Formats: sequence, C-alpha cells, structure tokens
Amino acid sequence: MKKFLLLVLLITASVTATAFGAYNAETDDDEYVSDCVYFSHLCTWGPIPAERINLKKGRITFYEGDGSSSEKIETDVMPINATEKDVRFKTNDVTIAAVDENGVVRPTGKAGETVIEITCGKAKSRMKVSVIKPVKGVVMSQGSLTLYADKPVAAQLEAFVSPEDATVKDVKWTSRDESIAHVDGDGLVYPNGVGETEITAETADGGYTASCAVTVTTWEKRKDDIPVTYSEYNMTVEEMTEMQMGANPTVFTTGVYAATEEEVGSFVNPENLVGSYNKYQFLDLGTQNDVSAGTLNTYLNGKGVLSGMGDVFKEAAEENNISEVYLVIHACLESGSGTSDLACGVDFDGTVVYNLFGIGAVDSDPLYGGAEYAYSQGWTSVEDAIKGGARWISENYINNRNYRQNTLYKMRWNPESPANHQYATDIEWPSKQAEDMAAMFEAFPSASYRYEIPVYKGMTKPQIR
Repeated sequence: MKKFLLLVLLITASVTATAFGAYNAETDDDEYVSDCVYFSHLCTWGPIPAERINLKKGRITFYEGDGSSSEKIETDVMPINATEKDVRFKTNDVTIAAVDENGVVRPTGKAGETVIEITCGKAKSRMKVSVIKPVKGVVMSQGSLTLYADKPVAAQLEAFVSPEDATVKDVKWTSRDESIAHVDGDGLVYPNGVGETEITAETADGGYTASCAVTVTTWEKRKDDIPVTYSEYNMTVEEMTEMQMGANPTVFTTGVYAATEEEVGSFVNPENLVGSYNKYQFLDLGTQNDVSAGTLNTYLNGKGVLSGMGDVFKEAAEENNISEVYLVIHACLESGSGTSDLACGVDFDGTVVYNLFGIGAVDSDPLYGGAEYAYSQGWTSVEDAIKGGARWISENYINNRNYRQNTLYKMRWNPESPANHQYATDIEWPSKQAEDMAAMFEAFPSASYRYEIPVYKGMTKPQIR
C-alpha cells in the first residue's frame, strides 16, 4: 500500500512541474482565455472541485440578421482531474444572444453586446458576445486628387462606410506606389515624387474597398492648367479711372491720403495685376474648390477657435455658393487666425457673441461694432458666426443680386457700376488681400479654381503670368 501511494505522489509531482509556467493568457477580450493545463495538488479519494474554466477565445461575433449562425463555447474545466464537470451557461441579454445547455450560442436579432455567464460549481468564466451591424460598402470622398511634388502639402481623403450605423467602421489605408504618394492611417496623403498612383481604403469588416486616383505633378505646370474667363466692359481704363475718382479713393500707408488719378489708374488696369501675387485678386470666389472638410482641417489645425471647423466652413460655402478655401482664408485674416477678441467671444448685453469676418467692426470702435452686429444676428457660437458670415459675404458681394462681385478686384472697383457698392476706399486693398491669399491658397494645392479677368475697351486680353 505504501508503494502505491508513493507512485501516485511521484506521478503528480512530475505532471505538475511541467505545467507550471505554461499559462498563456491571450488578450482576446477576456481574462479567462487560457491554455493552462494542470492537476490538483490534493491527495484525496473524495471529490475534487472545479477551480477554473478555461476558454479557447474571449469573444464570439455574429452579424445582425444572421439568425441561422451559431457557435459552441469550448471550455476546459481545471484542474484536469476535477470530479466536478457540470458546466452551465446563462445569457445576460436574451434579446441579443441565447445559449443552450450545451453552450451553443445563437444571435436572437438585436445588434449589441452581451455576456454569457459560465459556471461549474464555484468556478466562473465569462464569454463576450457581439452582434454587429455589418458593413455593406465604402465610398471615397473624391475619386481623383492632384498633389505637387514641389509644394509638399498633404491632402485629406475620407472613407465613408455604409451604413452609417455599422458597428465596425475601421478602414485600412494603402498606396499602390509609396514612391509617388504615401497615405497614413487617417487618410492623409503626402506627395513623394512625380507620377500616378492609387490610394485605397479597405474596410476591416467585409473587406470592401474604395480608391482615389492620385496624380503628383509640379506647381509650375499647374499654373498653366488653371482656366481663365474674361468679362468685357464697354469703357476704357481711362474712363473707368475717371469714374473712380468721384468716389474719393485713398492710399493707406502710414496714414490715409487721397489717391492721385495716376495711382488709381495703375491699380485699376488689369494688365498691371496679372503677375505675381496680384493675380489672386482675379480668383473667382463664387465657385467651389473641391477641397474636403478634412483637408480644410489640416490647415485650420492650431488656429484658435477655427480649429476643427472644416465641416462647418464646407457646409457654409456650399449653402451660399462661395469658395470654401476663400471662406477659410477670409476668416483667418479677419480673426487673427481664430484668436481675436471677436473670434473668441465678446459679452454684449449679457450674451456672448462671435464675429469671425469683422462684419460691422467699424474703424471708430471695431470691437463694439462687431459685437453689436453679431448680437443683432444671433451669432452665439463659432458655428453661427461662420454660417452667418458666409451668408453675409455671399448676399452682399459674391452673389449679390445687383452686383456680382465675385473677385477681390470686383469688390474694390465694381466695374459693372464703378464707384458704387465698393468694399473699401483703399486703392491697394485687393492687392493687400491677394498677397495674403497667394500664400494661403498655395496651402491648398489640390484645390480647383479659375480666374475671371476684366477686359476694358481697346484692351488685349491680359494673360496670367
């Protein structure tokens, strides 16, 4: 009898020694996932209770509406020599998933998550169950994109997974040719070299794909591809200049001075303005630029209250038929890149109001005037100020019923009705704005836009330089 007991002890010690240190807990949603196998240390002829219930996986996933699918929960009761083996299963939410006495789990119709409680005596385990709404497709924010190797500005692509309430909306971004363009995990595309490639987004659920054709060229070549339209006027430059003199034009330098006829003529004549940054005063501000909200956000990042407002600017531009890039640039110029007092909010008569475009901010008291106007319009949030400002700019200038002043040049000089409804008296105002816009527009190299240049009587059509 003593020899038999000694043999049992030796066998037990041998098996246990090889099992210790072999526990491999996986990070599959559940602490009960394990391949640990061990014997009880108890030397008894009586019952050996269950101590642990090992699971092969920590989560079971079903698709909503797939009522015919099922999966059995695989369990291992430890210790391996336990005499208690009666495993029981119970669902926490039968509207999501049901489980039978054999551990077979079935979805019951509703999407969501629940837990299957697993017991064997006092030992417990838990299996997570997910019933997900499946992805059925994905589309790209745009089908084509142009970037510039010598203007290495990134552009944002977005992948829209359908349906909108799909449970798993993750996508993986890849570039067919990294030497042409690289895409990061958020869909931000960077030019690397001249050529063509394709950016693809693939859904984690279902493996659906959408692609965007990317062309990387040079900025110098792009200048030749921008369309130009011409608007002809039945007056000479000299006649236009003479009419402008009646509106008391000024020159703003260290002070405010009356402009001479020669100075006015120099800034009225389009032939003097089609080169360098001045040409940007002929950009058509009444056309969309096909720049995504995500790309606008890359520019707005870090610009005070404007940061993250790409969606709002995009929506406001579309609603008012104006350039989204211009709208962003105008707001940045007038609000100190989202940091001015009016941009950050001013208390007016007990209400905090916002004004991002300097509307109503008269020279004598710009803070009071801008706040008063914002209060009258109910601009009590940054979003209200963006949308309200866009509407004001569109209705009063770019898409005005009487004067379609859709360029900086037209805003200042209004060639359809000279000396009337002009944005400023400073003869250099459009040039000053254009200089700022030139640098800012080049921050959006993928934008599409066009020039609209006036042609006065007796003038040859000026060519962009």
